[in-house]
Amino acid sequence: MSQPVSSTALTPKKNLRGTMTLFLSIVIGIFLFLLVAIAFGQSRGALMPDLNRHHTLLTVGMVVLSSVCLFFSRQLFAKAVEGLKNSGDVLNERLNLHRAALLKYLVLCEIPVMLSIIVFLLTGNFVFQVYAGIFIGFMLTMMPTRKRVAEQLGLGSQEQQALA
Repeated sequence: MSQPVSSTALTPKKNLRGTMTLFLSIVIGIFLFLLVAIAFGQSRGALMPDLNRHHTLLTVGMVVLSSVCLFFSRQLFAKAVEGLKNSGDVLNERLNLHRAALLKYLVLCEIPVMLSIIVFLLTGNFVFQVYAGIFIGFMLTMMPTRKRVAEQLGLGSQEQQALA
């Protein structure tokens, strides 16, 4: 059996780099799926063009779902990060908990993106790709840069040096 990697073996800099790599992998994967869906939709056409008669219902449903997902993702992330600011945990542990909160945010933002892409493939309507693009933008606003993570976690100057 392999042993789990201890978080104490990682430096905070490597830990943050791992978070950034994971973040970029998720966002780039979604973006590539979006591009493949566009290429597929353009070459093959809508899979169920009859759904376009329900365009208003699908659009309103997507707006409602997107709004709910965005609201909850931001609320959950803000609550988790606020708890980490006041935490007395070591830096690596706070970075791990920050990564977990970021992943929850990304998952909740991914729901409307994937649904938008699927609805686009079914209807061929590019409005749903716009929704997906907007949510990819929301995801990019949470990119875990050194400065952003330091601000979110309320790190002191010594802890910020450890990330550099």
